[in-house]
Amino acid sequence: MSSFKRTKLILLAGLILSGCGFRPLYAPPLEDQSGKSVYAFDLLKQIAIDNIPDREGQYLRNQLIQLMQPSGRGAETKYVLKVILRETKRDLAVKRSAIATRANLQIAGEFLLSPVDSAGTIESGTVFTSSGYNIYQSEFQTLMAEKGARERALDDLAQQMRIRLAAVLISSEAKTAKP
Repeated sequence: MSSFKRTKLILLAGLILSGCGFRPLYAPPLEDQSGKSVYAFDLLKQIAIDNIPDREGQYLRNQLIQLMQPSGRGAETKYVLKVILRETKRDLAVKRSAIATRANLQIAGEFLLSPVDSAGTIESGTVFTSSGYNIYQSEFQTLMAEKGARERALDDLAQQMRIRLAAVLISSEAKTAKP
């Protein structure tokens, strides 16, 4: 494809996307009803993240705080995020001697974002991820491999939740923004 055709195609795609209301998540800010500029990161700072049970839950909560509120939570808390984790393990590679050599760790995170001051729900859903690890003859090696797989999976869950929550909050803010 020639560079002229490629340029025309890119410009055409840009025109189509701008006409349908598409707006990048981290685009320049909208103005809220008071005329103040609002970024997706500003909206994420307004979320209080509830405690999540177990060590995996603590790790996920810390990752969410680090991703969504790197400079600390905002002065005003408008939303509460509740998360429930479910984990399953499945053996993948099995030798003829019926010994597993590889496993897959699957984690599902159900989340619920609701306003602090009312009983309604803004967004709820489930995000899924999986991570594989080797099963060694040494139990310690296997435990460390499983721990690494779990941390990778929880990091991925935190990223997925952050993007989904930012998209929901910025689209709800865009509905109330000044034209």
